Amino acid sequence: MKNITAKIRKHYPVSDKALQAMLGKMSVAHCPKNTMLVRAGNIDRNVYFIEEGVTRSIFHKDGTDTTTWFSMEGDITFGMYPLYHNTPSLESIETVTDCIIYTIPIDELNNLYEKHIDIANWGRIIHQECNILLSILFVERLQLPPKERYARFLEHYPGLLNRVKLKYVAEFLGISIYTLSRIRSEK
Repeated sequence: MKNITAKIRKHYPVSDKALQAMLGKMSVAHCPKNTMLVRAGNIDRNVYFIEEGVTRSIFHKDGTDTTTWFSMEGDITFGMYPLYHNTPSLESIETVTDCIIYTIPIDELNNLYEKHIDIANWGRIIHQECNILLSILFVERLQLPPKERYARFLEHYPGLLNRVKLKYVAEFLGISIYTLSRIRSEK
């Protein structure tokens, strides 16, 4: 669990004792590519820690899928509505590559927040950083031309372009696959 541990400690200096308590509550799963971890319309009360591989969050509307987020080694992913409000998820989460994923139920994680202040602080920091990134992505999508959005994508997700379908990247950037191909050919 070196990727998960390194990413947790990158965000906050969680003690060995607290980290072992959290890791001890997780179960591991080997998920092949195209596995749905969370399905839109379902309630899934788990937090997924990615040791190896890549996932994408997908919003489904009228037969069209839009990639809204990518998660990779060391990241966490989950359905926000089921986790925070115990209501069905608006998005699905799918593995884009074969993945090794560690799972913890939110109730177990909440218990750990109460027992270990450093885990609670880590959770707070993760949510703050995620909210900041969502805000930046929202503003960039509204204000930046496609070429600049693509450049920012490459900065934020180094190496991801070679691991996912270009279609997913285009969806995430809010541009057509043709625009993305044109931008890439200009490099």
